Amino acid sequence: MKKRIIPKITQTEYIDHDPENKSADLKMKTNREETNQKYENDEELFEKISETKVSLKDFWFQCLDWEMLGLFFGCLVLFLCAVGLASLLYLLFVYDFKESLWYKYFPRNIHEEL
Repeated sequence: MKKRIIPKITQTEYIDHDPENKSADLKMKTNREETNQKYENDEELFEKISETKVSLKDFWFQCLDWEMLGLFFGCLVLFLCAVGLASLLYLLFVYDFKESLWYKYFPRNIHEEL
């Protein structure tokens, strides 16, 4: 059996587009220093993870995979268009070839159904 090689996850550099915002650089430096620490037991590691805060801005710009979201919603729109087209083709087929079924779906008079 072939052994799988799992790559290590490394922290990427955060690029702040606003040069006036020095707090982001400071935050990244302190985060890098904290990640270099080795935790002695699981409780310290759990405590560190519990104290980690992720803002909505960080989540929005760094965590979301925009290409996959675009692919997902594009496929969803294509699927809905295909279902709509199939429904229209079915109704066209029923109207042209099975008129009695058409009038069962769409009665001429509301009181006919009762």
